[in-house]
Amino acid sequence: MQKGNYQKFSTEEFVLDKEFSVWVSSPDLEKDLFWEKFLADHPEKSVQIRDAALIIKSLQPIEPKVSEQQLNQILQKVKAQDSTKSWFGYRWVRFAAGIVLIISIGSLIWLSVRSKNQFPLESANEQVMKGKVIFANGATKEFDTEQTTIKQTTSGGLTINNDTIDDNSDKETSAMNRIIIPYGKRSDITLADGTHIWLNSGSQLSYPSEFKSDSREVFLSGEAFFDVQSNPDKPFYVVTQNIRIKVLGTRFNVSSYNEDNTTQTVLVEGKVVAGTNKLFAKTIDLVPGERMIYDKSNENLSKDRVDVRLFASWVSGYLIFENEPITEVYKKLERYYNQQIAIEGSLEQITFSGKLDLKDNIKDVLENMSFASSVNVLENNGSFTIKN
Repeated sequence: MQKGNYQKFSTEEFVLDKEFSVWVSSPDLEKDLFWEKFLADHPEKSVQIRDAALIIKSLQPIEPKVSEQQLNQILQKVKAQDSTKSWFGYRWVRFAAGIVLIISIGSLIWLSVRSKNQFPLESANEQVMKGKVIFANGATKEFDTEQTTIKQTTSGGLTINNDTIDDNSDKETSAMNRIIIPYGKRSDITLADGTHIWLNSGSQLSYPSEFKSDSREVFLSGEAFFDVQSNPDKPFYVVTQNIRIKVLGTRFNVSSYNEDNTTQTVLVEGKVVAGTNKLFAKTIDLVPGERMIYDKSNENLSKDRVDVRLFASWVSGYLIFENEPITEVYKKLERYYNQQIAIEGSLEQITFSGKLDLKDNIKDVLENMSFASSVNVLENNGSFTIKN
């Protein structure tokens, strides 16, 4: 591309480029609507549009700030620009290059900082013995209960097992609070909007002291079950390392442990839209009884029908399995009980079906499994080894 092709912009073009750059670089799952409309009006220009999209796709995502009404206004401006004959010659490519130029020069430092802090739970696998809440101002509150109840007050503070903790963080900032639940412990959390979250062992949740914008966004590493309070004017987003889930009000389970090969979302009630944290990413709509699977190795999204009890039963204190590889069962038990389980020999071909009561101690659980799966359980000073 010749440098001179995009050195000069009229005021109208600059405003359009700036507005459109904010929108195209957002991770909003509904952004494909723009391209659908544009291609419907200009099917003969698909090559130019695809070329421009490839340029835009390399940009880092930022938060969506453009409403549907503003999006339509932008679309009308683009249509108006098309009235000049030269628009779809070098001008469309120049338009895309202008987007890159504006963001690169005007927001390079901001995007660099944003990309580093896009997902605030990168160290979610850190080994901690006690649960803790890290407030936005850096203050920390620890707790050592196996099952912890945390409630966010309307003022942004917290009660932890009925112990009221004042949050003195600056509510004008976008800094996030962080809840860390170690292996062997769990927590049920109620946010100020009424949303109820069950946080499983070895998990972390990051949330703002107050939902001030036109959306509610939390970050998750590990596993959690969500019962989201409906608010059509303020959709709820769950963001993991790889996946962004949009919901208005529903009940669903999300499992996104760093060490797992997949991220999974299982919908129990309502409807959600899930997609990867990338520009122009494929999205999947889920209805109750469906599971979305993101394969980290090939970045593939897929969905299937499942028995939701197999994925949500842990909230009620038990686990249900149906032909589950026994190695995966042991992995879940390790997290739940914070107890390492060594495996000797090859167990990959062995599966387990049944119900495990998590109120039982781990020794009883493992011995009950051994009868159903033809494996031997050896205990030595509180450590367990499984042999075929």
